[in-house]
Amino acid sequence: MSEPDKKETRGRPAHKFNDLELEQVKRLAEIQCTVKEIAHVMGCSTDTIKRKYMEDVHTGRSEGKIKLRRAQWRNAIEENNTTMQIWLGKNMLGQSDNPIDEDSNQILPWSD
Repeated sequence: MSEPDKKETRGRPAHKFNDLELEQVKRLAEIQCTVKEIAHVMGCSTDTIKRKYMEDVHTGRSEGKIKLRRAQWRNAIEENNTTMQIWLGKNMLGQSDNPIDEDSNQILPWSD
């Protein structure tokens, strides 16, 4: 380049998503798409997603988990879904189908 104020650049032009594309990255992450899947849909490399948009991916994944958790609670409580109540009890409260009787773990005394 002959002009002194223009800088010579090499490689591909910088990739920049507009607001709608950024929203799509977040929505894809919200449904727990992998970085490879997000890159494929967005038409860029996984490196581009990892370098420039991982914060948006993390935000989307977190929001997706929050929505799923809210739906599970709503299903268990408002819809009175006993299967979901049992599942949440096991996973959130440490409940189990086989209660452990602490006394049964002791060795029985030996007597003649």
